[in-house]
Amino acid sequence: MEEPVGADEGEGPRAASLVRVLAVDDESGFADAAARRLETRDGRTEVVPVEGAEAALEALSSASFDCVVSGYELPETDGVELLEAVRDRHGDVPFVLFTGSGSEGVASDAISAGVDEYVRRDEPADQYARLAGAIEGVVSQARGDRRLAAHLERTSDAFCQVDSEWRLTYLNDRAVRMTDLDADELLGERIWDLFPETTDTDGEEALREAAETGEPVRFEEHVERLGADLVVNAHPTPDGLALYFRDVTEKRERERELRELSERLQLAVEGADVGVWDWDVRTDEVRFDERWAAMLGHETDEIDFDLSTWEDRVHPDDIGDAWDAIEAHFAGETDLYQSDYRMRTASGDWKWIRDRGRVVERTDDGEPLRAVGIHIDVTEEKERERELERYRRIVDELPESVCIYDADGRIALANDHTADVLAADPEALVGRESRLIDRIQAAGDGDRFDALVDGDRDSLAGTVEVDLPGKPEAIVDYGLTRLVIDGEFDGVLGISRDVTDERRRQQRLERTTARLEALFERSPDMIDIHDEAGEIVDANRAMTDALGYDDGEIVGMDVWEVDTELDPDEGVRLWNGLEMDETVRLETTFARADGSTFPVEVHVRRIDVQGEDRFLASSRDISERKAYERRIERENERLDEFASIVSHDLRNPLNVLSGYLRLARETGTDSYFDRCERALDEMERLIEDVLALAKQGEAVGSFERVHLGDLAAGYSDDAFGSAGGEDPFGGEASGDPDDTADGETEATPIGVEVDADGEICADPGRVRQLLGNLFRNAAEHGGDRVVVGDLPDGFYVEDDGPGIDPDERETVFESGYTTSETGTGFGLSIVQRIAEAHGWDVTVTEGERGGARFEFTGVDRPEPSPQESESPGEAVEPQD
Repeated sequence: MEEPVGADEGEGPRAASLVRVLAVDDESGFADAAARRLETRDGRTEVVPVEGAEAALEALSSASFDCVVSGYELPETDGVELLEAVRDRHGDVPFVLFTGSGSEGVASDAISAGVDEYVRRDEPADQYARLAGAIEGVVSQARGDRRLAAHLERTSDAFCQVDSEWRLTYLNDRAVRMTDLDADELLGERIWDLFPETTDTDGEEALREAAETGEPVRFEEHVERLGADLVVNAHPTPDGLALYFRDVTEKRERERELRELSERLQLAVEGADVGVWDWDVRTDEVRFDERWAAMLGHETDEIDFDLSTWEDRVHPDDIGDAWDAIEAHFAGETDLYQSDYRMRTASGDWKWIRDRGRVVERTDDGEPLRAVGIHIDVTEEKERERELERYRRIVDELPESVCIYDADGRIALANDHTADVLAADPEALVGRESRLIDRIQAAGDGDRFDALVDGDRDSLAGTVEVDLPGKPEAIVDYGLTRLVIDGEFDGVLGISRDVTDERRRQQRLERTTARLEALFERSPDMIDIHDEAGEIVDANRAMTDALGYDDGEIVGMDVWEVDTELDPDEGVRLWNGLEMDETVRLETTFARADGSTFPVEVHVRRIDVQGEDRFLASSRDISERKAYERRIERENERLDEFASIVSHDLRNPLNVLSGYLRLARETGTDSYFDRCERALDEMERLIEDVLALAKQGEAVGSFERVHLGDLAAGYSDDAFGSAGGEDPFGGEASGDPDDTADGETEATPIGVEVDADGEICADPGRVRQLLGNLFRNAAEHGGDRVVVGDLPDGFYVEDDGPGIDPDERETVFESGYTTSETGTGFGLSIVQRIAEAHGWDVTVTEGERGGARFEFTGVDRPEPSPQESESPGEAVEPQD
């Protein structure tokens, strides 16, 4: 709320009547000249000259002025825009537009913007006298208005007083009504407690500044508790502040709406892309604006402002019609001139232009003097018209009936196919009642067609039976759509098709399909259908369940995502090589969703599905059969091994036995019988190895806690090795019975060193057999010592023999393989099979002392037992 004029402008009559004027330059030296002339005319006038709009706004923000005088053509803007800025920032400061660019347009804009006075410099008489009179008038009126406003605002605004502690000491009735609270409850309360949302805001800062400086402030604040935008005027008083506030919520809302409307109108004008021309008919001078030129790809300085600029660019085939339209309007035959024609652009292309205009000045005799008009680029519209014509031709050629029906269900437009179906000309059908609409209305619950017309629904589709010429009870599929053009109902678009033959064939197919689907879904075999590219288009439940996918998840996958052995290129070649209804059988491997695999037998048949090549694959899990075949193969391998041993390996010790028996009879030497006994021992060990090898296909026994060190230590006193010495049939035997003891190598003990103190989960009998074969292998190859030790996930057995060549480490576990003259070749094969039966991995490396080192990994260890004294042989469950 402003104080009455003169309250803060000094003392005495002159201070109260001093008029402070801000003069804004629109040309060099104007403001200074105006200051001198105005101050000379009236000593009560003080003029402050500034240059430009920004300087003027800055001056108004830093000082108080009674009036602003501005020219029109300012350096960075114009006087009307400065006026709008002053009104927006500084309210109703009197504003006089003093311009030498006088025109009706400028005056109109200034008046619309709220100018107080408009004075032209180029009018006769003393221009500064008129300016001084204008200033005096507007200032006098403004001061009177302010005095009146001060009185009215103090009586009509909401008013309250706060003391130096920010407590409310007084509220007028309007303030009480605005807060909608009891005045007695408000008095004495701090305003920050009543309105906590106003703390830490610009409003609080302004009020505290007024209290500290003693200067009045004005600000706007949104108060959430009141739900209103308030304009607040704060005036310091000896005891605190006097606050005047009024609700401007509706005003601000209207201002926002006006700004939005203005923005939309501006966008509409800019978006219209309209070019303007102004034609002096007497001189043929035509003024074209920038958009007119830009529409044709020109700048305004590239074209002449002459009628020929337009005429030379109009297409030769169109210029005659354009002149006919102009002359008809000039003659008064039409109220408006309008013509569509093509114009050449700067790039040489042609644009369609819609030219509209009218005569705005005529002579007393009615002859045209001046015409104005606009150009609109309608190239896209013409393209749409051509497209519409193409669409009309396409619709006429459609093999379906297309119609537009009016609100009564009568035919308003029909394509050629509709006319053929109804045995009539398209023109003759217009206005005729539609048999299709009659049947739709008769078949529906309620009048569904009327619902389309009334806008209660947008579309309608279905199937009805209609009697057509020459085809009674025809089955027709239809679709109806409500047409709305420019926001108004324009009819109902109907597209219909005779599907009699198709539906009856479909009914037969549905019955057949139902039976086939039952077979497809209930088959215990996996069935899928895929296309020529290998994409699965259907699969039954048996396949989905077997592969571990959800329903429908297989559809869309490629066959080779399921068949792990199928190469895509090979698969396509295989399928393309099949004749229709030809079947091929193959065995392959399927992968489940979890990555596991299983063997299958697949029968693939090429079939025809509605004219498209498809491939029906019926698959069956043959895991059991394959397992049986593998068992048979293993049994056959064992039989082959038995046969090999019986035919070869057992014959050798038998020959040795036979030879020594013969020598014993011939010489009577008893030592040969000892050699015979060792040959029999060798045969017995060989038979045990062969039997053990044959039994390894069986599962191991129950797993128990096995203390590996104790088990290995039990062999420390055993002797390993085979009877050696000279071959009694090799010609080196002396035949002397005294040489027998010296001529043979007796079996000797192997030193067993135990470096293992952990327990494992295993079959103790099989582990004992495994260790025995490894110890015997070391002895047969010249080893003296064997070490058994722990590994982080298993154990190792290492000897000090000659070791195994790296090139032979992959073959040492094969049945029958040996590098020893006395070995059978089955010991290490038995070791591997025992390890595999336990689920262990066994590898051969070089030991620390150069011998062979056998490492067993993947070995399960029992969980720690609460009773440390528990026997190692007690049965435990293996760890996973």
